[in-house]
Amino acid sequence: MGARFSNSIRLVGACWRVLMLDKELLVFPLMSALALSSLSAIAVAPAVADGSIMARLEVFSRKVAEADDPRLLIMLFLIYFVAYFVMIFFNAALIACVRIRFAGGDPTVMDGLRAAGERLPQIFAWALLTSTVGFVLSQIENRSRGLMRFLVGLFGAGWAVATYFAVPVLVSERTGPIDAVRGSLLVIRHAWGESMISVVGLSVINSIGATAVAVIAIAGVFRFESSPPSAIALWIIAGASMVLLALVSSTLNTILRAALYAYAVDHNMPDDFDADLIRNAFSAERQS
Repeated sequence: MGARFSNSIRLVGACWRVLMLDKELLVFPLMSALALSSLSAIAVAPAVADGSIMARLEVFSRKVAEADDPRLLIMLFLIYFVAYFVMIFFNAALIACVRIRFAGGDPTVMDGLRAAGERLPQIFAWALLTSTVGFVLSQIENRSRGLMRFLVGLFGAGWAVATYFAVPVLVSERTGPIDAVRGSLLVIRHAWGESMISVVGLSVINSIGATAVAVIAIAGVFRFESSPPSAIALWIIAGASMVLLALVSSTLNTILRAALYAYAVDHNMPDDFDADLIRNAFSAERQS
């Protein structure tokens, strides 16, 4: 376990070096968040303007839960689809930039956006499939109890694992959604093995960062009574740190995914990665 954790930290360090070479990669998750926020703001603007936002949300939630209005279910699915499409588009753009860096190039934001734009049909198809799966699972889970709810959650987790490399496959091979799932499963079956130490390592580091941000925010709470300005300053720092942490974590996860996929397919790594380290991340360690 100690060796696995050590490999995870070293692998995150390698991903960090790639991010330092191309700090503009942070722009992609930021653009994704801004696009989703803008679309949400446009959707709720009329209700906010007339002060009926809370009442409308309550009616919407109740009718969706009761499933007594198919139009609302269609609207909810469209929300799912748009959200998935936006996230996949910018994720694909980021992966395209990472691939350029792996090939020895110096990518720009426009390079990533251009590559994602060239794959719009594949992105649309994949967003349609994955949003449909997510929507159906959420509806079944909301209406299930006990064992059925557990099984739905288990299937959802399995789907997330099975499609872990789907977007890298889509970007690299310009394939359809079914072939993307097959390609992702092939990578997992032949290269991933039983160990996901690198992903766990990123999660641990992200948790440590989130804990540090929470400590800053809590310190602000304790400081508020004696010194409101310093408390507000601490909260601003905590908020900015949380945004930065989210951007860095999302970007590092995508770099890691692209790196693992590249090694699984090509069996070599760019100079910014340690090939032996990546190989350890795939190792199932069945010998132990």
